[in-house]
Formats: sequence, C-alpha cells, structure tokens
Amino acid sequence: MRLSIVLAGCAILAGIVLFFFGQAQHKKIVQKCPPLGNFVKVENDRLHYIEREGGEVPVVFLHGASSNSRDWLQSLFEHLPNYYLLVAIDRPGHGYSQRDSSITFKKQVDLLHGAIQKLNIKKPVLVVHSLSGVIGARLLSDYPQNYAGLIIIAGATYPIGDGSSWYTKLAAMPVLGQFFRYAIVPAIAPVIAPGLIDKSFYPQKAASDYAEKSCLELLFAPDRFLANAEDLNQIRPFLDESYPLYAKITSPVSLIYGDQDQVIYQFSHAAGFKHKVPHAKYIMLENIGHLPHFFHQETIRQEIDRIYAHPQVSN
Repeated sequence: MRLSIVLAGCAILAGIVLFFFGQAQHKKIVQKCPPLGNFVKVENDRLHYIEREGGEVPVVFLHGASSNSRDWLQSLFEHLPNYYLLVAIDRPGHGYSQRDSSITFKKQVDLLHGAIQKLNIKKPVLVVHSLSGVIGARLLSDYPQNYAGLIIIAGATYPIGDGSSWYTKLAAMPVLGQFFRYAIVPAIAPVIAPGLIDKSFYPQKAASDYAEKSCLELLFAPDRFLANAEDLNQIRPFLDESYPLYAKITSPVSLIYGDQDQVIYQFSHAAGFKHKVPHAKYIMLENIGHLPHFFHQETIRQEIDRIYAHPQVSN
C-alpha cells in the first residue's frame, strides 16, 4: 500500500516537473521564432501571413501538416521572379495563426478564403503542399470565380489511407492529451524532429539549418501540436466529403509529385485527382520525395506562368 502511494507520488511529481519543462520549452520556442509577417482578422481569428511585395501577379501559398509559412521562404520566395506578389498564410492553429477549438476543415477553407479576400488579393494562383492539397481543391470548387488556378505539390487529394495515428488521437484527448502535449512532446521533440525532416526530404538531404530556418520547433508547442493532430485526425473524412466536388473545378490545375515520396501515396493521390479533373496537368518528378518545391523551383515557376496564360476549361 505504501509502495503504491510512493509510486503514485513519484509519478505526479514527475508529471509536474515535465509540465513546467514543457512550459519553459514553449516560451523558449516562441521567443526564438517570432512572427515574420503581419496579421489579418477573419471572424474571431487572427491569421498570420508573410508577404513579398512588389509584384503584380498574385500567388498565395498554403503549407501542409507539421509546418508553417516559413517553409515557402526557404523553398520558393527567393527563387521566383519579382513580377509575382507572393503571400504565404499560416493555416489556422499553425505558425502564428489563431484557431478556435475543434475547427473543421470546411471552416479552415472559409477562413483562408476570407483572409485572401480581406487582403484584397484578386484571382491569385494557389500553390498548396501536402495536407493543403484538399484545401486548395475545395477553394477552387467552392469559390470558382476567385482563383486563377491551382498548383498542388505532393498534395493529399484522394481518399486513401488514414492521416491519424496513436499519437494524434492521444494528443486530442481531453486530459491525458493535455499532459502528453505539455509534458511529453516538448521533451521528446529534439529526438523525433530529425526523423521527420529526413523522411520529408528523402532521397535528398535537408540543409543543415533547415529546422532552424523553418522554426520546426513551433510544431511542438502544445497548441500547435493539438492543431496539427486535429487536422490529421480529420483529413480522411474531409477527403471523402471533398472528392466528389472536384468535378466542379474548371480552372487550370498542375499536379507536381515526387516518385520517391515517403509521406503520402503519391501515385494514388495524383491519379485520383486527375480522374475527377481530367484537364489537370500531371508532373511526376524522378528521384524526388515529399518536397519538390525545394528542388524544382523552375518547374513551379513555369506552371504558375502557364496557369495565368491558360483559359478556364468548360465542363
């Protein structure tokens, strides 16, 4: 009896220590990675965005899971011509964008569309990565008159597999999930982060300063980790809901995937989308993984220009 009390006390003490360690790590991350852009308020949420001004041809970027808008700074912003106006938005709950609890993917679509409208960006090309593949597709199907076209990079667009896992389900649990996010995740983040990076960049190697420049640590802050977990838990039902709507898309679309992708079922997602949107241009890059935009910037530039010169396709 005494032993069980001692063990329980030790467990509680360890939990308290880990909790305060997590809080300290969270504060350290926020201080180390301040927001680089500005904010736009849509309904009750402030969404953070990074803008490269000067151009007249608007392009809006949406990042995938486990990421934020800084990814586009490293991969494309410095490589695209000055005639583009570039805007990268942190999706709700990621980077420095706010998020209401239990937000749905459809609500994310509407908030992002609202942000683009509030920023007065007229008919941009959308460039979306990974989990944002379905978000980009829904923006085109739900608001067809507001977008010039869509470039999907390694995007999740087809209802196959399940984005959730034991840790995303655990993170979203009411009490245990809180303990997990605040006490455990910050402690193990330095151990698991390199594996996430290697898997995304495979078969190439990431730059040695990638994690620092992208502020990957933001992912492991408790609120961001919860937002990411909720997204991954909801992605399959949203794909099931959205897939039939792709047939409404008449704007030009480019699909850019890598044949060595270790994160998604690239061939299924690309072929499944093209089945619904036959006019989409399909580009499969050889010896490239989940991050084509870090290695094939010129391909993406050519597709942006193609879309702006391309008329809509009639159904």
